[in-house]
Amino acid sequence: MEKVKQVVQIFSSNSKQCPDCNFVQTPHMDIDHVINHYLTHGYKLLHVGQETTRDIDGKPREMTIAVLGIED
Repeated sequence: MEKVKQVVQIFSSNSKQCPDCNFVQTPHMDIDHVINHYLTHGYKLLHVGQETTRDIDGKPREMTIAVLGIED
């Protein structure tokens, strides 16, 4: 992990622009499509997991999270 110079976190239900191009993840896009996009830029998949948060009404909100990084 000490060789990783840049880390990106992707959440399945968020919008995010790729730091390397104009690709924009939309909230309903399949996360595997987004992960594959980052892999084309040389990122390596470091972790995939599940995260549970609460929405504004206090109800559980589950998301898939992926952490990718570029090595030095």
